[in-house]
Amino acid sequence: MTAEWELDLQKIENNEADVAAFQREIETYAKSITDELLQISITHENLPQIICPKCKSHGLIIRDKIVKCPDEVCNWVQFRNVCGVQISIADIEILLNTSKTSLIKGMKSKAGKKFDAHIVLNEDCTTSFEFAKNKSCKK
Repeated sequence: MTAEWELDLQKIENNEADVAAFQREIETYAKSITDELLQISITHENLPQIICPKCKSHGLIIRDKIVKCPDEVCNWVQFRNVCGVQISIADIEILLNTSKTSLIKGMKSKAGKKFDAHIVLNEDCTTSFEFAKNKSCKK
């Protein structure tokens, strides 16, 4: 395909072909590929069916980067990457079932310092951190 386009571009450069016709051909091709891609249904096997904690009426959409409610009015979202750590689907399930994830280790603050914490689901369906209790150090 690209070799054919290169030949067409060379013809345009030599005034042997019409640039508008070439552009229409490229636009038509791009539209057909885009339409084809939009029709593909990507299924993720073994994903849990989780109900939205905020509206309690829709199943959540689980993606690589977010978990979200499909209802635009509800608009609940949980990002999967929190402070540099990818939150697992298992931890998302735990968060929504028990209002608190397991201890997530190795997160980084804005200042670049590492910390361990639980993600907590608050009553208003926002999330916050609950920091691990510090163990006393022996000197």
